[in-house]
Amino acid sequence: MLTPSIPIATDADHVWVFVSASGGAVDVVRLAHMPGAPRFIGLPIEAFDPSAVLPTYSPTGELVTGFRWATTADIDTYADLFTA
Repeated sequence: MLTPSIPIATDADHVWVFVSASGGAVDVVRLAHMPGAPRFIGLPIEAFDPSAVLPTYSPTGELVTGFRWATTADIDTYADLFTA
């Protein structure tokens, strides 16, 4: 089972989540948001370029259609999704 942390912002435009597995492994993902909808996805930095302007699959440069990087404003707007 995977367990996410609460979102952590390093600035207003960079929102991250730590994800831990039941076996003890921990990874970090950058959150992407679908504008106008309460949809977020966590993209692992091993496969997606966290420094790209938009979420991009690193090996091919393909954009993640419909999503942009989440901001702290997005998290505030949908705060109920991130509280227990």
